[in-house]
Amino acid sequence: MNKYLKQRIKEVLEVPAPDQQEKAKFLRTLAIPRISMWQFVLIQITYLRKKVLILSGLFLLPALLGAGGMKPDTLWVISALIPFLALLAVTESVRSAMYGMQEFEMSTRFSLKSVMLARMSVLGLLDVIVICCLIPLCRIGSNTSLLQTGLYLMVPYLLTVNISLCLTRWFHGRESFYGCMCAAVLVGGGGWMLHIIAGFIYQLCYIHWWIILSVFLIGKMAQEICHTIRQTEELVWNS
Repeated sequence: MNKYLKQRIKEVLEVPAPDQQEKAKFLRTLAIPRISMWQFVLIQITYLRKKVLILSGLFLLPALLGAGGMKPDTLWVISALIPFLALLAVTESVRSAMYGMQEFEMSTRFSLKSVMLARMSVLGLLDVIVICCLIPLCRIGSNTSLLQTGLYLMVPYLLTVNISLCLTRWFHGRESFYGCMCAAVLVGGGGWMLHIIAGFIYQLCYIHWWIILSVFLIGKMAQEICHTIRQTEELVWNS
């Protein structure tokens, strides 16, 4: 097809630009129901898979069993398992990206950025509640303080969240889920091996290093969340 014919077809089929004033006038005539922030969050909670919420709560079961038996290894078992709690939260927050449904969610009434922030907030709050319940349970039978117990649980959790958020931006579909799963296995297994091989780092004299590491990981997590949200803004298309 020659260039002249291509140009003529483009001129004939060219869609005229919409009248912005008429468009704005038409949009003002539409009755758009308003909802509060809390109503929006409650709506997003209903879209979270029930099995994810149930599995998150089941992390309390081994802690309860260990606390009931006064077992000193309960803390290290839960510390090795807690990366999978982070895995559940991250994969559920970015589920639309994993299943290639981002464009579908971007065509809905609420922006994908708002949806992801709401889901991350709900799942993050749920994980905080679970961890707060785990800390006193894991301390039973061990010789660690509440602060130490909290740090030994939070560091592997935060490390897994950071790695998983980074992987979900690099990979898409099932590949991102498998990558996050590998990260959870490596962090959990690495923490267990570290406790066996280099148990001295869990002594009270090293507590300040654990605090510094946890603060760094919290800041890094905030940065990773911002990067993830910014990536959704780059995908927005004008309908």
